[in-house]
Amino acid sequence: MKRNFLLAALFASSAAFGQVCDVTYVLDVDTGERNVSTVTTQVYGVPMADVLDNHARGLRIINELSKVQDRGGPYNVEVSETRTCDGGVAVKVPDGGIMVKGVTLKDNNRIARMALKEADGITKRYEDRAAKGDKHGWDHSKAKKVKRDDLGKKI
Repeated sequence: MKRNFLLAALFASSAAFGQVCDVTYVLDVDTGERNVSTVTTQVYGVPMADVLDNHARGLRIINELSKVQDRGGPYNVEVSETRTCDGGVAVKVPDGGIMVKGVTLKDNNRIARMALKEADGITKRYEDRAAKGDKHGWDHSKAKKVKRDDLGKKI
């Protein structure tokens, strides 16, 4: 019985790692009354191993954000992650987001620097793949095809 459970768990984890996902990451900052900035990144057909690594990097940012809320600052910061895996429906990742209020400019800048450092780590992953001779960061053939009009413009 224990062996069957272990085999099922191994199969489930290997199936999950065979998944590909379209992922949307959003960082939104406002003052409560006015928009300040929104950064949205969408990536397509990303292998689950990369999705999980990106998620772990996002959790570090979320952890820091949770420590700087309610400090009397003017900023509200919201972070979210949404995944659509293997052609399924879009799912907002429950632990992939946070909304904090009262963030100071100093803390907001520190979090922004931290996010850039995490993004640099993601870029390093692809630099390492390029150094090994890979032509692409991941198998882009699993992403949806681009639709273009008669003039070649994306639609």
